[in-house]
Amino acid sequence: MTALELQEDLANEVSEIVKDVQTKNWQGKLVSGVTTFRQKLPELVADEDNPSQFFPYAIIRLEDGETADDNDPWTVATSVLFGIYDADVNNTGYKSVMEMVQRTIDHFTATPLLNKKFRAKQEISWALQEADPNTYPYSFGAVEIKFEVPKMPRKDDYA
Repeated sequence: MTALELQEDLANEVSEIVKDVQTKNWQGKLVSGVTTFRQKLPELVADEDNPSQFFPYAIIRLEDGETADDNDPWTVATSVLFGIYDADVNNTGYKSVMEMVQRTIDHFTATPLLNKKFRAKQEISWALQEADPNTYPYSFGAVEIKFEVPKMPRKDDYA
């Protein structure tokens, strides 16, 4: 099992966790769930492309990995970044983001095993963007989760 498999499984799981959270897209249409991306948003390729087209989204990022010794699994740090578009002048977008964040936390706290392969460690952290009038009409939040990822055993040429 690899970190890339973890990323793919996590993207699928996050999509399922937030599939019925309703927000509006940049065209004002009510939508459910998010589009998931790996590592970052796609590049805009034409001048007329609108970055708002990607909202609402979740970016599933692999941050880093470490292992203590031959017998321990990898500990892989991941970030789930949520972004939504909410043009409501009452600044309610953070509530939708917080709902996505909370659902993700609650899910991996209650059921830490991801796809019967990866175990979420309970040192989960989250954050919402600071209040910034320059980001209106966008709201952002993130969840950081570390997972145990099995690794290949070391080969012993002398055994």
